[in-house]
Amino acid sequence: MTSNLTSIKTKLEETQNGHFVLRMEHINKSFGNNTVLRDINLIINKGENLVILGKSGTGKSVLIKCIVGLIEPDDGKLIIFGRNIFELREKDLIEVRKKIGFLFQSSALYDSMTVRENLEFPLKRQFDKIPKENINMLVKEALQNVGLAEAIDIMPSELSGGMRKRVGLARTLILKPEIMLYDEPTTGLDPITSKEISNLILEVQKKFNTSSIIITHDIECARLTANRIIVMKDGVCCAEGTYTDLENSPDVFVRAFFE
Repeated sequence: MTSNLTSIKTKLEETQNGHFVLRMEHINKSFGNNTVLRDINLIINKGENLVILGKSGTGKSVLIKCIVGLIEPDDGKLIIFGRNIFELREKDLIEVRKKIGFLFQSSALYDSMTVRENLEFPLKRQFDKIPKENINMLVKEALQNVGLAEAIDIMPSELSGGMRKRVGLARTLILKPEIMLYDEPTTGLDPITSKEISNLILEVQKKFNTSSIIITHDIECARLTANRIIVMKDGVCCAEGTYTDLENSPDVFVRAFFE
């Protein structure tokens, strides 16, 4: 464990003046007497897919919710695009958040809206005045990017689980985020659909040069999508490396994820 932690800290130091898009320094978060995140230090390089593995309740989802601003950590620094977001004014914070896309585990579609209306919603919310023809073009483009152009006028209830994930991703991509956060993107999907979603994550990375954090229990998703993997245990980043590095780790806890 010690050597892995040293590796994480060394990479953090090496990248402090490098081409990273996000850096977390000494992030801690507790809920009452329950400490969920303990001295989290990590970086995401531009264009990188970082997968975070860990057992349920180990703090993975809390970590990305801190990044997107749904949960505020107790202390530490969160540097995004070179700015400590905990020191920003609300106006500047909103501008940073516009560059971050979050694909919820449930896809979080509005069931009372058509697919088209679901995708129009973030555009109308972020931009006061945008021509309708521009909205139509962006909606169609976003759906084409996820292979669902034909679903534009149907209701979410008519979609399969995999299709809902794709529409959720399209709605996130429509604002052209530079950082993508995926919370269990393949949960509840059959193996074939899970592989399709994993491949779509790779397509998004390649086409839009996104930098992503992918929280998953799906080891096949991790194998397909990860440039680098971090393993969390009891709120701590306990190991870091490539899929091959960790698959062959001497640590029994780490290796168990890959068996």
